[in-house]
Amino acid sequence: MITPLVVFITIGSIVTRLKNANLMLYVGFAFLAMSCLGIVVATHNMPRPVLLVIMLIGGLGLGFVMPNLTVFTQQTAGGTHLGIATALLQSLRMIGGMIGTALTGTLVSHLYTSGVSIALEKDHAMRWMSDLSDPQILIDRDGQQILLAQLAAAGHNGAALLEAAREALVAAIHIGLAVAAVIAVISFWQSRRVPPVRLKGPQEPVIMAE
Repeated sequence: MITPLVVFITIGSIVTRLKNANLMLYVGFAFLAMSCLGIVVATHNMPRPVLLVIMLIGGLGLGFVMPNLTVFTQQTAGGTHLGIATALLQSLRMIGGMIGTALTGTLVSHLYTSGVSIALEKDHAMRWMSDLSDPQILIDRDGQQILLAQLAAAGHNGAALLEAAREALVAAIHIGLAVAAVIAVISFWQSRRVPPVRLKGPQEPVIMAE
C-alpha cells in the first residue's frame, strides 16, 4: 500500500525543469494536504486503487517539496553561504521531523487511550484497561483470544470492545493526519514568502576564439 508513496517521492524529486520553479512548492504542499485528507476520509470499504492513488499523490507532494526546497535554499543563499544554509535546513528538517513525530504519536496515543477508556467505562469493564490500552492487542491474535475468554467469563462482549478499540485507533490516526493536512495548508500559504528561484539546467561549454 505504501509502495506508491515511496516510489513517487523519488519521481517527484527529479521533476525540476519548470519555468516557474516555485510552483513546485505550491503543488507539493497541495498534494500533501490532499493525500492526508484522503486518508482521513478513508474507510475499510474504500476501493484499494483509490487508496493507492492517495498514496501516489502524497509521494509526489513529498517529492516536490523535500529535495527541491533544499535546492531552492542553496540557490537563494548563494555560494558564499551555501554550506551554512544547507546545514541549517537539514538540521531544522531533522528537528522538525523528530518533534512532529513525537507530538503526533503522543496525540494519537492519548486519543486512542481516551476512546478505549470511554468504551470500557460504558461496559463497566475498566479492569481490562491495561490490556486494551496497548494497540498491539489489535494485531496480537493469541493475546486477543486470551482477552476474549476473560471478558466472556466476566459477562462482557469482548468482540464489541475490541471493535471499539479499533475504531478509537482509526479515529485517533485520522485526527493526527487532519492536523498534518492543516500544517500542509499553512505551508502552502507560507510558500509565497520563498523568493523566486530559477533552476538552470546544464549549460553548453563556451569555446573561446583565439
